[in-house]
Amino acid sequence: MRPGAAAPGGREAQRGVPPAGPVRPPAGWAGAAAAFDARVFGPDAWPASVWRYELSDGAAGVYLAFVDGDGPYASAVPGILALGGVSPGPEAEILTIGVAESWRGRGLGGRLLDELVSAAVREGAETVFLEVRSRSEGARALYEGRGFVPVGLRRRYYRDDDALVMRRDVRR
Repeated sequence: MRPGAAAPGGREAQRGVPPAGPVRPPAGWAGAAAAFDARVFGPDAWPASVWRYELSDGAAGVYLAFVDGDGPYASAVPGILALGGVSPGPEAEILTIGVAESWRGRGLGGRLLDELVSAAVREGAETVFLEVRSRSEGARALYEGRGFVPVGLRRRYYRDDDALVMRRDVRR
């Protein structure tokens, strides 16, 4: 998993109005997802081809986004404020989670993480794993506050950092 960083917010972010609940981004948003990802993760971002696959009907992951704007988004690509994905299965994994810089520290990352964990539980997860930059104190605090505990380290997982592997038991 990759910790979120920077992306510009739109009208909602400028007004400081929290966005409504998350939406499932359709395949047509792959370009916007890739652009958001590049702003958030820089050289560690997924390319557009990965986003085209991940948002297609054939992909197994569950992706959710908080977006800028109001009304239905079926025919338009909104500004993405936060975007994340989780793989299904008994040992689910948070695949990615990123928050626009203008929305960091305002609870949106926690809301998105909670939604992704809930989606994993609905899909049968007993445990949820994630990787986070070892030096990302803010992201680590978020995950620890949501019940994730460190269980391992992946050296040089990122271009410039190790990844701390974290786990949360979600069995009912």
